[in-house]
Amino acid sequence: MFRFTYRLVIVVGFFLSTISASDATAKENLLVGKRMFNAYCSLCHGEDGMGKGPLSKKLKLKNGIANLTSDKYQSMSVQELLRLIQGYNRENTRMPKWETVIPERNLREVAAYVLALTQTDLRMRGDVRRGREIFRQSCVACHGPRGEGNGVLAAILQTKMVNYTTKKLIISDEAIIGIISEGKGEMMPPWLGTLSSEEIKDAAAYVRSLYNKD
Repeated sequence: MFRFTYRLVIVVGFFLSTISASDATAKENLLVGKRMFNAYCSLCHGEDGMGKGPLSKKLKLKNGIANLTSDKYQSMSVQELLRLIQGYNRENTRMPKWETVIPERNLREVAAYVLALTQTDLRMRGDVRRGREIFRQSCVACHGPRGEGNGVLAAILQTKMVNYTTKKLIISDEAIIGIISEGKGEMMPPWLGTLSSEEIKDAAAYVRSLYNKD
């Protein structure tokens, strides 16, 4: 009986770890898709995918640039979006045939990210990599290099700073953005004005990534 239970625990543990690894890989693929989208697609579609990128007015297309957050595109499968991005089944468009310059694997990640454009997850709304650099430049003095609340100013001022790595810290995405933007208490300054709203979202996305370990 003990041997059977032991084997069952191992099997269940392996199964759960496989699910966890699979989820982590899926999230990483989405982040890759986001970076690819911002690098190649946002020029026309905008970072929010709504078709109002900086190049959209220059092109003067009769029907405008596609709003990728609309039901038309959000109801598609990854495979259907992939074929559109590759260059199939499109008429009267100046969209490049991306399959000629970008590998299919990366285009599939972009397609998956397009379906995540309507998600509210802060890690999708902001750029974690950019947020990490902003955090290193502006936040480590108080919060420490890893967000554990042990920065040099915390030690000098003998003040307890927030440890962003604890799983017990429960706070909404909007609250994180609000605190960074407007400040809180005696020690947290308002960063809006010093940082743009997009940079604040990036920093907030990085903060969220520190302790949102689901």
